[in-house]
Amino acid sequence: MQTDFIQKCEEFAKNNFSLSELRPAQREVLAQIYEKRFVIATLPTGAGKTLLYTLPALFFENEPVLVISPLISLMRDQERRMSEASIPCVIFTSEQSEEERKESWNKLKSGEAKIIFASPERFVLPSFINAISKINLGMAVVDEAHCVVAWGHNFRPEYSEIGKILTKLQPPRILAITATAGRNSRQDIIKRVFPENIQVTEYISKPLAENIFVESHRVFSIEEQWNKLVEILKDSNSQKILVYFQSRILCEDSVRKLRKLKIHSVAYHAGLPKLERKSVEQYAHDTTQKTVICATTAFGMGIDVSGIRLVVVYGFPSNIEEFFQMLGRGGRSGEPSKGLLLWTGSDPIKREFQFKSSFPEPSLFLELSALFIRFMPTHFGESCFVNKNDLLEVIKTKKEQDKLKKLENIIAGLRICNALEDTRTGDTYYIIKVAAHLTFIDILAGLPEGITKRKKILDGLTSLVEKCWLSLRGGQCVVSLKKLMDASEMNVTSCEQVFLHYNEQKIINFAKIDNEQAKQGVILKNGYAHLQKELPRYISARSHFHASLRELDKLSTSTTCRLSASFEFFAPRHIQGASKNIWRCMQCDICIRKRTE
Repeated sequence: MQTDFIQKCEEFAKNNFSLSELRPAQREVLAQIYEKRFVIATLPTGAGKTLLYTLPALFFENEPVLVISPLISLMRDQERRMSEASIPCVIFTSEQSEEERKESWNKLKSGEAKIIFASPERFVLPSFINAISKINLGMAVVDEAHCVVAWGHNFRPEYSEIGKILTKLQPPRILAITATAGRNSRQDIIKRVFPENIQVTEYISKPLAENIFVESHRVFSIEEQWNKLVEILKDSNSQKILVYFQSRILCEDSVRKLRKLKIHSVAYHAGLPKLERKSVEQYAHDTTQKTVICATTAFGMGIDVSGIRLVVVYGFPSNIEEFFQMLGRGGRSGEPSKGLLLWTGSDPIKREFQFKSSFPEPSLFLELSALFIRFMPTHFGESCFVNKNDLLEVIKTKKEQDKLKKLENIIAGLRICNALEDTRTGDTYYIIKVAAHLTFIDILAGLPEGITKRKKILDGLTSLVEKCWLSLRGGQCVVSLKKLMDASEMNVTSCEQVFLHYNEQKIINFAKIDNEQAKQGVILKNGYAHLQKELPRYISARSHFHASLRELDKLSTSTTCRLSASFEFFAPRHIQGASKNIWRCMQCDICIRKRTE
């Protein structure tokens, strides 16, 4: 039966995706999916991860596949590809109109849709969870699963809630897929996505696609580094070249200097307006002129530009995972691509210093976090909103300009320890504090019988907070108005009326934070005692980041095989050491040179 299933998948792939056959990695993961296994698959960019959920969806009778995807642009692109392959699908995002959403639900309820794409912001809403729980899912898929990792640069707050929701939904299969995740990152994904005490099968491929070749060039000064870059760009026969810089300023300056040298170049970074970024993406996709794209890490997930056959990383990125994600932007259509690390001797030293600043020793991290105790809630389950300017005032540094960086580092650590939540762009928040002599359970007990406006809103709030918060005397919490309206199925006017009523009765102290205020602050939660208990998470993240940085250092200075050590870093524990001293990647300059000698 398993063989029949894979043969059917392969036949469809040949007819609708112009493939000659499935790759061995795809066959193996599809076999695990057929057996109703819980799987995490780490496959490099261009390895056909989309087919791992597209093909099974066709053969789950009346059981659609739910795909949680982090970017709307990515979902729209997948929708287009599904349409071209005659696979009916629906999309749910926070940007949809009510009409579009109704149309999607109708298509789903009629049994027409085979795949459901949902943004994490939509997926975590109570109304979506309630509706999707009534549908028999064939599989749930977490795409770009590295966004779950709290210490990753692509971390998405909504992704941290996915595991709890999937545990409630109980799909028969769960698949987490990503292009780059080291051993520690995968363990964090498993903890955050899959139900507890469930056996999860790991499929780990090599961290780079086989059409990408790696080189490392060390130079001895910044001037020599720039001259070498210009030489490489002029000599390259790639029509599209991607150069990653470590800052927006360096990115912009490099474009100006290259244009003076008559080298056609464009800039791409997160500081550009959204429309300008889209314009650059489209230009990079369509151009036939030789073009250098000077970018930061913003040119990454969700951007699919074919024809890039040279990726230059100018200076050390933050770790080996980020480096491989950068190189994965090249060779998107299977064409050979070179990834080149161009660095000076000072780069590793700078990165080590930045690491120690970003991840201070655990004891020092606790000491710095203790500066915020006055702003933190007392009990687990509580939360409170704090303006970042208030936090900046208690931070002491020799240089005033270092304060913001220090605050960002502390915030990152608190996030890892589940002691902080970021506000969401465009959201309004309510601060709700129960009177000191009451618990929220007391307030619920005082409600009149029947379904009233007050009951619906308070029940909605109950579904959004930790259960222990309900029994706290004088408990305080911060909730998203958008989530509250969704959970209670009431509008903003009704929500405000109810809480103003309790405010007048001196039962609840109520305050509103509009979206402009929310941008300026963060939500501290669970208290300092909880932070101390969660310190092992911080230690684990710190250890992972340092190990990943060391792997990049090894790759850059290796005299044997650049990628063998990286293979060790990404491999599961039970096969660690298998490749030591004997593995030859044939994808790096050293191995290729030795082969020809």
